[in-house]
Amino acid sequence: MLIWVGAALAADPNVIERGATTDPPSLDPNLGTGTPAAPVLSDLVEGLVVRGREGEPVPGCATSWTTSDDGLTYRFTLREELYWSDGRPLVAEDFVYSFRRLIDPATGARAAGLYFLIDGARSIARGEQPPENLGVSAPDPKTFVIRLARPAPYFIQLLANSQGVPVPRHAIERHGRDWTRPGNFVSNGAYTLAERVPQVRMRLEKNPLFHAAADVTIQTVNWRPFQDLGAAFRQFRAGELDTVLLAPPDQLDWIRANMPDALHVNPIQANFHIVFNLTRAPVNDLRIRQALALATDHDAIAEQVLMGSARPARSVITPGTGGYPGYTPAMLTQSMDARLTQARALLADAGYGPERPLSLTVVYDTQEENRKIMVALAAMWRAIGVRLQLENVEGRALFGRLRSGDFTLARSSIFAVYDDPNAFLQRYRLDSPDNQPRFTSAEYDALLDSANGSSDRDQRLELLSEAEALLLNSQPILPIYWYIGKVLVAPRIEGWVDAPLGTPPTRYLRLR
Repeated sequence: MLIWVGAALAADPNVIERGATTDPPSLDPNLGTGTPAAPVLSDLVEGLVVRGREGEPVPGCATSWTTSDDGLTYRFTLREELYWSDGRPLVAEDFVYSFRRLIDPATGARAAGLYFLIDGARSIARGEQPPENLGVSAPDPKTFVIRLARPAPYFIQLLANSQGVPVPRHAIERHGRDWTRPGNFVSNGAYTLAERVPQVRMRLEKNPLFHAAADVTIQTVNWRPFQDLGAAFRQFRAGELDTVLLAPPDQLDWIRANMPDALHVNPIQANFHIVFNLTRAPVNDLRIRQALALATDHDAIAEQVLMGSARPARSVITPGTGGYPGYTPAMLTQSMDARLTQARALLADAGYGPERPLSLTVVYDTQEENRKIMVALAAMWRAIGVRLQLENVEGRALFGRLRSGDFTLARSSIFAVYDDPNAFLQRYRLDSPDNQPRFTSAEYDALLDSANGSSDRDQRLELLSEAEALLLNSQPILPIYWYIGKVLVAPRIEGWVDAPLGTPPTRYLRLR
């Protein structure tokens, strides 16, 4: 029973209303990278490579590329006619500037660590070299070259994300951090920013200078943030939203019964987890982190709290990512009774028990689904004598606290930006700016380097499995579940394709 069809048919055929899970912290591709910003940025900007309709890497600003025999040098040929949305030509030197800015520590880019494999990037990020020493160059206006410090089998996939897109030097130098405001914003994607009202909407208009503008049929995109999943769902039912990126779990049975064609359910390469700040007591004690992991009933959270809308995760990497078979720590294969007994023993050994109960606070972003998970964790951990206090904050505040280290426990997630296990594991390298738990292990970093330098696929996956085992034995995070996409799509939308790496950009959609 498609009860919202009438409203949808009456909607403007040139305007799409898309719901987002939260308001992006920034629309600067170097600063706003992450799940809240990624869908919006995919409409605004385009890199050398983009994701095609099925999620596969295809030419973007570059028409073609070649790779050297040693896998270290990539040479890209740019399209003949590339322009910024203000009419200025876009040339190879713009990519040189943009990659240098991404790595420059003065920028403060969270995603810079993804590109530390470029020659010179690590030392530049540490302030040991100037950004001009980064391994990027523009031999001529239509040729851009990247030189890597080590092989990366996933590099082309990585470039299909918003971190490696060009940013407009002329707009940044004129407006500073305000360059992303409407009126100042300059982009090179299918759309440009026309209006932004924080916590209300971002209005995007079709960019007539986009190289594939003739293929873009939707004129206006309104991205509207919702922290209340129920409110987004009600507006979808009323025909006021065309897409909702996350359907409320408590409404899934009703949706399946009443609007089954609108619900798109598919596994995605992402996890939900709790981060331990390893620089803070008492969670800098491995015994406490392991006790909390043992006392967590992953199955109950996935099946009862989330009503079967997620898969229980006992490890970091989503199984199947890049052909990865998956890994489960041995201590989590025991019965729950055995796990609880071991958890109490670990806490007692760390000096906690009935006479001295352990109290902790977890920070999470305001969303009903997140609150339910935290309440469930508090109940589970109470069984081993742990008192968990809940602190909910707005999404932007949570990202800021994760970045600054202002937390003991916090809710976080990883959404893979390319189809490879390294997309999950790279976050915990010693030099990763996004290393939220402040995990340090030279052995772990060496395993990742060895894996990515191997040309033998089976050997590489085995080394990555060793790295994940080392990470989980150190327990800097507590995986809770792997995401299952639960997207709502109105019947007037054509061209929607479910993919494990995210929702399709608006440029690939049409409105009936």
